[in-house]
Amino acid sequence: AHGAGIACGTPPQRRPRVVEVVAVDLPGHGTNAGVKPDDEITHADYVDHLVGVVETADLQDVILVGHSLAGITITPAAHRLTDRLRHVVYLATVNPAEGCSAMDAIDDPLSPMRRGARIPDIFCTGFDDATTDWLTSNLGPQPSGPMTAPVTLPCLPDGIPSTYVVHERDEAIVAAQQRQQIDVLGPDHIVTIDAGHSAFATHPAELAALLLQWA
Repeated sequence: AHGAGIACGTPPQRRPRVVEVVAVDLPGHGTNAGVKPDDEITHADYVDHLVGVVETADLQDVILVGHSLAGITITPAAHRLTDRLRHVVYLATVNPAEGCSAMDAIDDPLSPMRRGARIPDIFCTGFDDATTDWLTSNLGPQPSGPMTAPVTLPCLPDGIPSTYVVHERDEAIVAAQQRQQIDVLGPDHIVTIDAGHSAFATHPAELAALLLQWA
């Protein structure tokens, strides 16, 4: 639910298309669960891993996409990948102010998570039962280190275009909270989608069309 993604397009003088899509499992998640104990995973581990994926594969002309908590990862990673990026897209992400943590940003009276809402209620808006079972079965523990680390690079470096996609029916990071993150981040473009937090599952075609605008 907090992943980063990479799409690699052709140079702008050629016909726009995506030649490769990479879904990145951060340390402690997915295929990288168990790489080290969860209580030893740091925010720097997240950033280093994402940068390493891009550099090891020598990816160029990248559209870097982050969802939810990945906001704290893709922004500092962009500072190390400047020459490789075409566009950065934030999907209902957490983007704390400098010196604050993701936990600070989430610990807000607006947050359903602060009120103890159930995981299916906040992550599975618009899902049928089968899709709810699929998503919740793929969720795992969240390492605390990245959540509590103070942010030092809250904004992208100059010259990298960015878009924030507000999920209007989000019950994890409600739209009002997302707009607080936008105030910190200062993206070039803001678009909205009538979806809950996990729009990749309920609105895949609409999201794909948004991303392909920059491919």
